[in-house]
Amino acid sequence: MRLIIFCLFLPCICFSQQTINATQFFDNGLAGFVQAEKTTGKKVNFPWIDQYELRTETRDFDLGKQEYTLRVSPSSGKIRKAQKAFYEELINAPDFDAQEIFCDLALVLQDDWLSLFILNENQSVMDELVVILKDKQTIYERMMGTYEFNPQKLLRLQTEKSDLEITLNEIKLEKDFLLNKYGIEGQEIDFGDFATVESISEYLANNVLSQNQSTITDVEVEYKKQLLLKEMELESSEEKRLIDFAQIKYTGPHDDLIQERISIGMGIQFSNSGNTKLKMQELKLQQEELERESERDIQKIQTRSVAFENKLQRDIQTYFLFQKTMQEEKTQLEEMSSKISQKEGTSPLFLLEIKERHLFMKAKSLNKKEDLLRDYLKYLHQSGKMCESATFTNYLIP
Repeated sequence: MRLIIFCLFLPCICFSQQTINATQFFDNGLAGFVQAEKTTGKKVNFPWIDQYELRTETRDFDLGKQEYTLRVSPSSGKIRKAQKAFYEELINAPDFDAQEIFCDLALVLQDDWLSLFILNENQSVMDELVVILKDKQTIYERMMGTYEFNPQKLLRLQTEKSDLEITLNEIKLEKDFLLNKYGIEGQEIDFGDFATVESISEYLANNVLSQNQSTITDVEVEYKKQLLLKEMELESSEEKRLIDFAQIKYTGPHDDLIQERISIGMGIQFSNSGNTKLKMQELKLQQEELERESERDIQKIQTRSVAFENKLQRDIQTYFLFQKTMQEEKTQLEEMSSKISQKEGTSPLFLLEIKERHLFMKAKSLNKKEDLLRDYLKYLHQSGKMCESATFTNYLIP
C-alpha cells in the first residue's frame, strides 16, 4: 500500500526510463516528412471527331437557294491510342522534388544518428578522463611541499581540466540540441548493432558502385525520354492520318423537294507538311540530347564514385593501421604498467598517465571513425545509392 502511494507521487522513480533504438529514431524523424498527395489527372475521353465545321453559302443573295455544308475531321484509333498514352505519361510523372527532399532527409537522419553515437562515445571517454585528472590532482596536492613536486605539472593539469570542461559542455549542448530536435529528451538511447569500419569495408567490397555503372540511371532523364517517345508516336500517328475530312452538302431551292439535292464528299490527305517534319526532327534532336545527357551524368557519377571509393578504401586502411598500432601500444603499456606496479615506491602518476594516453588514443580513434562514417554516408548519397529506393534504408547497421 505504501509503495502504491509512493509511486503515485513519484512516478519517475517507479517506472524505468524509456529506451529508443535506431528504428524508433528514424521512424520519429520520418514522421515529419509528409509527401503531398499526387494529383490525379482528370479522365479524358479522346474524341472520334477532331473538328466540326458548318459552312453556308447563298447564290445571288437568294435565301431560298442557301447552301449548307457540314464537314467533320475524323480521328483514328492509332491517334486516340497515342493521345491516351501521352496523357497518361504526363499525369504519371514522378514527383522529383519530393524524391530529392526525401533523399536529403535520409542523409540528415543518418548523419544525426551518427552524431548522437559519436557524442555518446566521446562523453564516455571524457568521463573516464575526468576521473583520471581528479586522481592526478589528488596526488599533486599530496606532493606539494616535497622536492618531487613540480608546479608546472599542476599548471598543465589545471589547463587540461579547463579544456576538458569546455569539451564536455560542447558535447552536452550538441547532444541536447539533437535530442530536442527529435523530441526524445530524457530517453535512453540504444546504439546496439551500430556500423563498424569492418562492416563498411565489407559492404564496399560487395557493393562497389563503380563496377556496376551500367545499372545507374537518372530517373528524371529516363522519364523525359519516355515522354518524348510518346510525343513522337503521337506526331507520327497524326502524320499518317489518311482521311482529312468527310462532308455532307445540302443545296436548295428549299421550296421544291424534287429539286433539293444532298451530296456527300470525302477528303484524302497525303501529308508532306514541312512543319510536321520540322517537329519530328526537333523531337529527335531532343531525344539525342537526352541520351548524351544521360551518358554525361553516368560518367560524372562514375568518376565521382571511383574517387570517393578510393579515398574511403585508403582511409579504411589507414584506420586499420592506426587501430593495430594503438592496440600494440596498449599491450606494451599494460605490460609496462604491470611490471612497474609490482615494485614498491612506484609513483601512481606514471600509471595514471598510461591510462590517460590510452583514453587520448581512444578519442583520436573515435574522430577517425566519425570522419570515415560521414564520408561513407556522403558517398552513398552522392552516388545515388541512398536514394534509389522510395523507402528509407538504414546504412549505419553492420
